[in-house]
Amino acid sequence: MFNFQYKLTFSGRIKISVIFFILSALYGLLLRLYKIVDFIPVVYKHFLQGHSHVAFLGWGFLAVITLIDSIFLNHHVNSSKLLKRLFILMTFSIGGLLISFPLQGYRFFSILFLSVFLISSYFYLWKILSLFKNKTCIASKFIKSGILFYFLSSIAIWSIGFISIKFGKQALYHNAIYFYLHFLYNGFFVFTLFGLFFQFITNNNIQVKQIHIKRFYQLTLITCIPAYSLSLLWNDMPTYIYLIGFTTAFFQLISLFYLLHVIKKVYQYLKSRFFKFLLLFVITSFYLKVLLQFVSVFPYFMQKALILKSYFIIGYLHLFTLGFMSLFIILLLILSKINLTLSAIKLIILGVFLSEFLLFLQGGLALSSKNIPFFDTLLLFASFLINVGVLFLFKMKSFISSPSINDKI
Repeated sequence: MFNFQYKLTFSGRIKISVIFFILSALYGLLLRLYKIVDFIPVVYKHFLQGHSHVAFLGWGFLAVITLIDSIFLNHHVNSSKLLKRLFILMTFSIGGLLISFPLQGYRFFSILFLSVFLISSYFYLWKILSLFKNKTCIASKFIKSGILFYFLSSIAIWSIGFISIKFGKQALYHNAIYFYLHFLYNGFFVFTLFGLFFQFITNNNIQVKQIHIKRFYQLTLITCIPAYSLSLLWNDMPTYIYLIGFTTAFFQLISLFYLLHVIKKVYQYLKSRFFKFLLLFVITSFYLKVLLQFVSVFPYFMQKALILKSYFIIGYLHLFTLGFMSLFIILLLILSKINLTLSAIKLIILGVFLSEFLLFLQGGLALSSKNIPFFDTLLLFASFLINVGVLFLFKMKSFISSPSINDKI
């Protein structure tokens, strides 16, 4: 019989989220293979929907809320029957999405499972907010802001069905999807991940100026909502929307200055060269994300990105989900003393770097009608590296002899 009591320990919940990471990565590998061979009997769009939803919700969301419970709430979930049941319900609903999306796409069962997940996550996060009520440190403000942005992002999910029926899959439909993605990416994940990271700084008494964290928080917070304008620039928008987008993107660049001061102190605190490299890789990914958002304000670059969507926009999305979100979660898992395999993390980093390099290089070459030889095959290889790394992410003594990095921080 399946032992929920065991699975809902901190390590067990993380393993559940990693299983979803593995399955999402396998879907991604299948999508890469689909570009090369023509005998795979799948609907590409349906598997893409399953891949993205499970990556964000099964891997990203479940891992983040588990880390919040561990780092801030002293494993409160272990003593709360309500939160346990909600976690189980979210787990099963994501399992349903894994099956329903490939079979039928965004239709009845997928909508049903997604609705169950959203409602369960509302109750879960509302309970978490109540537990954060008396917490006033800057790290907790990041967490609370991230949760509120999650609520905001999900409004779009409930509206998509009505919009598609009433107006069809026109501009409003796509803007609703971008609304969801923007506040999930730049709202929930950015704020919660940095909140967890800044709490690590506090717990380890790393001497950073709190004013730098505070300024980074303020600038990131006040720019999050107007930054949605950057997701609208693919439309023919009035001049004031471009002005809002430019101003917002400019202040986001300023926020990086304050973040840099914090990262320098943490970098000096760390002892392991590999751990320093992992931190720099994650933060560089975040810096590049912000820089690309600034570049997107200029019509020339936005038009080129839309024309070469399969390179630049996909590269941007993967830069966030893999280079920043996924590796940041892995970084935080190490800080939480989860025993991970060093060689597996290296494979993931190599796969992410190769994937991003190929996508943006091919996008640049395509501007002059040139192509990278065997581009799709190379991307498949990069995806394969990521899959192998994720598959062996947890240290398994019977298979892996690589050292853990937990003792080298």
